[in-house]
Amino acid sequence: MIFSEIYSAYYTAVSHLICKAIEGELNDKNASLIIKETAFSESFVYILDNIKSEQWQVITKEYKTPIKNKPEIPPTTLQKRFIKTISIDPRFKLFCDKELSELDDIEPLYSEDDFYFFDRIQDGDPYTDSNYIKIFRTVLRGVKEHKHLKIAFCGGKGFIRTGIYTPRRLEYSEKDDKFRLLCMYGHKLTTINLARIKSCELGDTFNESKMMPYHRNKRSVTLMITNERNSLERCMLHFANFQKETKQTDKNRYQMKLTYFSDDETEVLIRILSFGPMVKVLSPQRFIELIIERLQNQKTVTIQPYV
Repeated sequence: MIFSEIYSAYYTAVSHLICKAIEGELNDKNASLIIKETAFSESFVYILDNIKSEQWQVITKEYKTPIKNKPEIPPTTLQKRFIKTISIDPRFKLFCDKELSELDDIEPLYSEDDFYFFDRIQDGDPYTDSNYIKIFRTVLRGVKEHKHLKIAFCGGKGFIRTGIYTPRRLEYSEKDDKFRLLCMYGHKLTTINLARIKSCELGDTFNESKMMPYHRNKRSVTLMITNERNSLERCMLHFANFQKETKQTDKNRYQMKLTYFSDDETEVLIRILSFGPMVKVLSPQRFIELIIERLQNQKTVTIQPYV
């Protein structure tokens, strides 16, 4: 909204029309095309009517303009502050090398220190590490340009594994603060955490149209939410990135069926446990047993007395 409320779609569309009129190349055909590309699909009727009636007086009905200089859209101070805020995020360097020196004197809207993440794992990816940045950009290029990737990474048991992988999707886990690559190894779908990758090289281009659609195993869990301390709203926000069905079963109780990918199960389990007694797992039994097992493991942890 920061970028659309001041310079709206109509403003952008008309500025493109004026530029074309200054060049002497504006006509019925390309005017409609410009409006459809820069505004809403139905906007061309409204904008063209105002042009032909000369109500706006910036473009005549013959598609001429009295304006001599092409319009510019300088960013507002609020927009600059927003861009500065994005640029100081450590993940910004993964996508952009450019130093925004023109924003040196601009104060950001907020910083990372303004937030306390009580539900985020502390060992996120090393976003400022030069090797991690290099690997991330190589993986991203492989995803965008449909190129195989030769990857060497550290497996779960500490062994280095090397192979040719076909990238399918790059994902970010907000809970873990980590990026992971969804890829094909032969005919098997696998996931690799980017922080575990030791080296990555681009390979040959593969034909995306001939790739078989990949399928990820889905699972579901049914929850009973007791709406105390705003727990329903917190659940809806907490699980906003998951498919869910919610219905009211009692005056103060709601049932939610949560659908997730199998490789996200640990994350879902931790999130559910964070709600304490406000959320109860109804089914499946397998998930209930996972809850019990995790709670028992936490109970058996020995806490050393303070000496």
